[in-house]
Amino acid sequence: MDPALVAERHAGEWERLSRLAKKNTLSPHEAEEFLRLYRAASKDLSRIQTVAPDSEISVRLSNIVHRSRTQLTSVPTGAGGALARFFTISLPAALYRLRWFFVFTFVFFVGLSVLTTLWAYHTPGVLPALADEEMRRQLAERDFKEYYFEHRNEVFAVGVWTNNAWIALQWVALGITGLYVIYGLIVNAVNVGISGAIMFEFDKGGDFFYYILPHGIPEITGILIAAAAGLRICVAWVIPGPELRRTRLAREARSTITVGLGLIIYLFLSGLIEGFITPSELPNVIRMGTGILLTAAIFAYAIYFGRPALKAGLSGDVSSDKAGYDIVATDR
Repeated sequence: MDPALVAERHAGEWERLSRLAKKNTLSPHEAEEFLRLYRAASKDLSRIQTVAPDSEISVRLSNIVHRSRTQLTSVPTGAGGALARFFTISLPAALYRLRWFFVFTFVFFVGLSVLTTLWAYHTPGVLPALADEEMRRQLAERDFKEYYFEHRNEVFAVGVWTNNAWIALQWVALGITGLYVIYGLIVNAVNVGISGAIMFEFDKGGDFFYYILPHGIPEITGILIAAAAGLRICVAWVIPGPELRRTRLAREARSTITVGLGLIIYLFLSGLIEGFITPSELPNVIRMGTGILLTAAIFAYAIYFGRPALKAGLSGDVSSDKAGYDIVATDR
């Protein structure tokens, strides 16, 4: 192998890697490119050093690779760097990793809610067994709507936010049990289904969607993301794969706790919608469109930032120097 020929063929890639290594921050796309170039340059350096370890090309490439390695393993300085990494890499990557778990929880929750509504509405004796006609009528014609007007908007918004954030964090933290999350999904889906059946029983199906959809779309999305995160921890515990169970579990837990922190912010925005937009007199298009836009924004955010970060080998986990060392063992 001729080092000069290798240098001629890859000089442009080495120069690009050197420029990226000098930047303080990298976008997700630049991070993906940086990691690819770093790996390729490391292989080139290894090949050159086997035949000409003291050559000028070897020394030059060694400096580039060393500077790139320092950039790759460095910890962002200051709160600004840490926040930038959290919101552009850690959080979206952790969210994107949950996409298939989210699809499962979404199908399970929505499917069970719809089936419960249809079953309770069409099966004679189900709704009367739950409450007498007067109580059901009061719920459909007054209580369901007045729930959104009982408190001042700001008080209602904060109350909804803290309640939902607390539920989300519980589902993430206790997700290792698996059963806790599944039980929570079933209870909430059945409650939504029964409420819908009662509203339709008294021809208030329009009010049901009118008041529940504006905030319900982003709120349920946030709760289902928390459920997906909790179930991923459970799967990591039950099926660790080739890794030590404690190693896989620790990595998944660190990543999903990142999701829990992000959900606090997302559910705060959802709470503002429920406190100020849902009970407002705004047109339905604006009321429902606000919730849809917020939900679409979280999906777009996870895909735009999370997919390239994940492809670059980054994730919601902390860096290896903070996470500790993996232990090689022959048993679990």
